[in-house]
Amino acid sequence: MYRKLLLGAVIFSGVAYLFALAGENMTLRWIFKPGTIVLMIVLAATIRNIAKPYKYLIITGLFLSAIGDCFLLLTGKQWFTYGLVAFLFAHLAYVAAFVTRWRFSPFHLIALIPIAAYSFLLLSRLRTGILAGGNTELWLPVLVYVVVISIMIWSAVISRRWIAAAGAILFFMSDSLLAWNMFVMSLSWSGYGVMISYYLAQFLLTASIERSNRSAIAYDNYNSSI
Repeated sequence: MYRKLLLGAVIFSGVAYLFALAGENMTLRWIFKPGTIVLMIVLAATIRNIAKPYKYLIITGLFLSAIGDCFLLLTGKQWFTYGLVAFLFAHLAYVAAFVTRWRFSPFHLIALIPIAAYSFLLLSRLRTGILAGGNTELWLPVLVYVVVISIMIWSAVISRRWIAAAGAILFFMSDSLLAWNMFVMSLSWSGYGVMISYYLAQFLLTASIERSNRSAIAYDNYNSSI
């Protein structure tokens, strides 16, 4: 019952942030933007009888994301950079979580092709926009960030947790839209697109904790039978 209440609270908080964004209410934005992620942390903490390293690393990623959300609510290049760094470490935490569930096969190398192609095309446009806008100091952090989140997606694919892979891809889509709006072309609807895809991504990563446990049990049972 309490899990359903928490799920309802997450949905309410996420929708409330969208309304706060539309109303340009900074007080409510400060409450609901990181607050939605905090509720997801609480939801993740309620999941029992699971592989603890995976759970704790996902929660770490969520916590770092909440910190990044706070930085991005502030104005100024330095705060954007701090937010970028916070999310960078969040992605590294997610990579570490997926590594605990890696089941690599040569077939997974094929997944690198679309990931690398998309990242290259995105970076080429972002570089042009960043340099043209006089934000040269941001190019290296953005480059490193895109490389790390690309690795995060590939790690999720190798973990064979498709709910986690979907979350990782949505995360990249959210960040791509955010960066595109900042450095390439202003889009009036980008704020809503960024946050909807972001919250969906984080929710799927949170939900992958439970799914990873079920998959791990099935995989262990299979190994014990051969």
